[in-house]
Amino acid sequence: MSEETSSEDTVSRAELNNLQEQLKAIRMERDRQLFEKSEIVAKANAYAKERDDLRDSLAAMTAERDRLGAEKAEATNKMLEASRQVEAANGRADEAAAEITRLRHVIATAPSSDPAIVLWNLVQQKTKGGVAWTRSKIPADSPALPWFDKTIAIVTQIGCFAIKATDAFIRWATPRAIELFHKGKAELEARLAKK
Repeated sequence: MSEETSSEDTVSRAELNNLQEQLKAIRMERDRQLFEKSEIVAKANAYAKERDDLRDSLAAMTAERDRLGAEKAEATNKMLEASRQVEAANGRADEAAAEITRLRHVIATAPSSDPAIVLWNLVQQKTKGGVAWTRSKIPADSPALPWFDKTIAIVTQIGCFAIKATDAFIRWATPRAIELFHKGKAELEARLAKK
């Protein structure tokens, strides 16, 4: 019997050693799995933190995008309003330019208040009327009509030359006449002062 007991002890010991080895292997596997689990949990926590940070960044960027969109819309509205104001100002400027042109035309076509110019315009009007009346009395097929037209053209040229010469003479003589008047006045005052 002692051999049987010893064989049972040996088997038990071998089983025990085998069980201990299995237990050791199971513990090592458990520790490895716990380590892997802790690494997975750490990575999951890191990913969750990164996800939360990205959500916060996304929310901040969305808010910034919305703010910039609102600013863009406001700026667009302001630009449209400014464009309308510029168009209105351009319209008023065009109206003012048209009014200025109209007033310049009125001033240019208004009769002069200078008596010499009024007299000259009257003389021109009456002369043109008289020439037209005289020309209308000459028959259209008359050989005198071309001579009449040539005569009027020559007389007009001579009259224009005479007016230009008279104007030039007046412009030349006026300062000299004023100078002589002042000299005469000074001499008269000097003679009166001697008496």
